[in-house]
Amino acid sequence: MIVNSKDKKEEEAVLSNDSSTNILKEVLQFKVVYWGPGESGKTTNYYRLREKFSGVKLNSGYSIETTDGRTLWQDSVRLSFYLNLKDIKFNIITQIVTATGQERFLSTREYVLDGADGVVFVADSDPEKMEQNKRSFRELISFTQDKNIPYVIQLNKRDIDSAIPLERFKKELGLPQAEEYADKTLVVYPTVALEGDSVRECFEDLMIQIIFNYFRG
Repeated sequence: MIVNSKDKKEEEAVLSNDSSTNILKEVLQFKVVYWGPGESGKTTNYYRLREKFSGVKLNSGYSIETTDGRTLWQDSVRLSFYLNLKDIKFNIITQIVTATGQERFLSTREYVLDGADGVVFVADSDPEKMEQNKRSFRELISFTQDKNIPYVIQLNKRDIDSAIPLERFKKELGLPQAEEYADKTLVVYPTVALEGDSVRECFEDLMIQIIFNYFRG
């Protein structure tokens, strides 16, 4: 079950890199994992985020690849934000990690997910990859269902000619057919990670869920 915030507007929370106002009260550290089948675009998301948040990065990240050029481990860009919540400012440091989608590294994926505060599930728009999408999604649910970890679903590669219709994708994964939830977050985020389309929006919406989840906990 997807964990969504009750209402994005229920608190006046703003993510920014502006440290000029309010008093720094506390440092919060979160971990976000990018999860999905092999070659769905997790690594591309990772690089686009590095670019889009270049002004607030604490490090540049690093990557380990297999001999055939597939990502084995991608760890970890650390981003620093400020959360203005009423009269208190929180410094939010987020570690971003990608989990390999290759089947033979299942145990590695479970290890990467350990300690995660939120997950971006990156699915592939290629209809021929639908079974891989479903298998990876079921795997994610099995690891997170008892841990109250919020996640968002990204349907990547929307620019390919044979892209699966959004409605069919939702039906295949057993998702609501509505465009968005009551809190205005999307049921599925259509993205073109190569171009950076909606990559930041998807990440920021997940961060809002993570933050509200933290304060509700």
